[in-house]
Amino acid sequence: MEKITNLFKRLTNVDAVLVTSQNNRQYFTGFQGSFGFLVLTKDSATYITDSRYFEMATEAMASLGIAVEQCDGGLNAYQHVEDILKAIKAKTVGFENTEITVAEYDALKTRLPDYEFIPVGEEILKIRQIKTEQELEYITKAQSITDKAFTEILKLIKKDMTELDVAAELEYQLKKNGATGLAFDTIIASGTNSSKPHAHPTDKKIAVGDPITMDFGARYNGYCSDMTRTVFLGEPSEQMRNIYNIVAKAQLAVLNNVKKGMTGREVDSLAREVITANGFKDNFQHGLGHSVGLDIHERPTMNPASDEILVENQLITVEPGIYVPGLGGVRIEDLIIIKNDGIINLTKSNKTLIIL
Repeated sequence: MEKITNLFKRLTNVDAVLVTSQNNRQYFTGFQGSFGFLVLTKDSATYITDSRYFEMATEAMASLGIAVEQCDGGLNAYQHVEDILKAIKAKTVGFENTEITVAEYDALKTRLPDYEFIPVGEEILKIRQIKTEQELEYITKAQSITDKAFTEILKLIKKDMTELDVAAELEYQLKKNGATGLAFDTIIASGTNSSKPHAHPTDKKIAVGDPITMDFGARYNGYCSDMTRTVFLGEPSEQMRNIYNIVAKAQLAVLNNVKKGMTGREVDSLAREVITANGFKDNFQHGLGHSVGLDIHERPTMNPASDEILVENQLITVEPGIYVPGLGGVRIEDLIIIKNDGIINLTKSNKTLIIL
């Protein structure tokens, strides 16, 4: 209930909050389910779901002080919500304007016409930025699984495997090592495809000398990890070796200097200055990083426009890259926790230039 208490400390203009998005429901309850309505007040929480999840939700929330009610479906769920709002004499209801569609918002107003709906999505996102110890444990475990999968995939990559082959093997290794899902669609980009930061795996065969960029992550109990490594099948060209070393230097500049109190812009500039000084200003087009959690992209963000200030127990990715069309690209990504006295780097995989 601490998360709910923290939310209402930020909200002074609502009597209740209606949570319908899957990730926010999990954030407040710890329960994963594809359908449910969560009604929050300063003093209570009620989770409404159907017969598919009722028993599991009841068991999961028994120790949390969250009431669970069974509904017959979506329309009936609104009746349960209205009964709760009437019981507490609510007039104003917070809703997740950052999560729901216009059609879903229209449905809220149609089904619950007697209430004033106030957007609170930004406030929920703000409290989600700072991770609890349990959240950090889940993300640390997810990253550990990701590191293990990387170690295993290095043993399997060989000439004439396709990018799709590598993606399939890597995703198998994530699951085999304990992932409960994928954090996002795996990126495998080899040869000239590696100049595309978010390339989709293709049936291109990996050739000797190719850079192979692998961007992937595990989910563990709903929480994401995220890492990228670029390796080479056989000796890289001198130009690609130089690019790799510049990216590694840029990442190290961040890891050695990032600290609590810096803005996202300041952190981004630590890497961008190294890449610019080495002649690749126009080849690093994306931001340096982002946070992770129940979503793979969360706040704060690290980019040239970000004035978000880092605080303790936020996570950020540090993922500088250089991408040269027609040649290839390199990205190296670690996941770190901001602490009062420095950082904790959750990513343990080797970052020296790897030649398979």
